[in-house]
Amino acid sequence: MGASAADLPGLGSSFALSLVSLALVCLLAYLALRWFSRRGAGRGEGPVRVLARCSLEPRRVVYLLQVAGRCFLVGVGDGPMSLLAEIDAAAVECETAAEAPAQAGLRFADVLSRFRGRPKS
Repeated sequence: MGASAADLPGLGSSFALSLVSLALVCLLAYLALRWFSRRGAGRGEGPVRVLARCSLEPRRVVYLLQVAGRCFLVGVGDGPMSLLAEIDAAAVECETAAEAPAQAGLRFADVLSRFRGRPKS
């Protein structure tokens, strides 16, 4: 019933088999990630899109999100996310369309200052 010591694999062969198995799993994970990324997985093409991001401090960020046709300004920090404001989606699209040809990289600070009604300082 019991296996003798001669029938059991040695420590070196067990270690080598473990390394080969680990390498195979890593290779399969890498190939799967490349395959999914080429097909658009993880690009945020669903109902939630990040329109802009502004880092305020190392651990505090403000996001402009578009969800189901509505735009939200969300603050993220050490605690939970908090909704700062809901912004008119038509105004965001208008601002983006108006400045996109003139300025290739629309800056978040410019958009935010227009919605707040203050000129950029």
